[in-house]
Amino acid sequence: KGWTRGQLVDALLKYKPKSLKAHRDMDEVYDRWLELMLKTKTPLLEKLTLFWHDYFATANATVQDAEWMARQNTLLRQMSKGNFKEFLKRINKDPAMMDFLDTLRNRKRTPNENYARELLELFTLGVEDETGMPNYEQEDIVQIARAFTGWRLDDKDNAVFRDGSHDYNEEYPERGPKIIFKTRGGFGPGGLDLATPGEGPFEIDYAIEAILAHRDSQGQSTVGRRITRRLFEFFASADASTALVDELLAASGFASTWDVANLVKTILVHDAFYATAVPPP
Repeated sequence: KGWTRGQLVDALLKYKPKSLKAHRDMDEVYDRWLELMLKTKTPLLEKLTLFWHDYFATANATVQDAEWMARQNTLLRQMSKGNFKEFLKRINKDPAMMDFLDTLRNRKRTPNENYARELLELFTLGVEDETGMPNYEQEDIVQIARAFTGWRLDDKDNAVFRDGSHDYNEEYPERGPKIIFKTRGGFGPGGLDLATPGEGPFEIDYAIEAILAHRDSQGQSTVGRRITRRLFEFFASADASTALVDELLAASGFASTWDVANLVKTILVHDAFYATAVPPP
């Protein structure tokens, strides 16, 4: 058609997300998703849905609820090219995720650290930055786990905050305030208090704001670099240099806007992406 690279990618990104219909039988959910992938007229939607399904690792072998898994797949579709900050805030409250990583069993007396650990290790910062320096400490996991106490599901399987189940500082003064990133992230020795916007239901959203503000040992956006690298690996190659990652991150503005669509476009129009293509026979 004589399109430029940018015009082509704009056309690919123009899709309107399609929901995956819920079903009580997991085999039916599998079949419907595979059918969408095989027959799609919006291939980038299906590619990104698959990417986020791998990124936000959840398995029905643990969840054992096909409707929750289909609902999560729909969330991945809806947010596939959207705002990553809002994506994280929504995945926090996704029923399948809340079950898979034990938010539903996160008790104020003994906070469960599973989701807090994976939130940092897999979904945002990664264990180490581009230079091999640690991005967080065990204490950060402990405090984020406390912030996530009290979240349950209502009778329609929507996330709801139970005030009486939350870890409030007044009730556990010996634990101290929920301060994170005292030694990592570029916040200084005072760190960040997750109760800054007020204790209770506000803490989990503020945790996402804090994590996205994290800077690595080189002063760069830790999450921005990680997502850029992961998306480039998925679409092109696992051999991206730090310099290329930073170039893509800067050109897309992702670390300030968190706009996934613009980051994807920046990757797909770059010479480094085309350089990985298999030459025609």
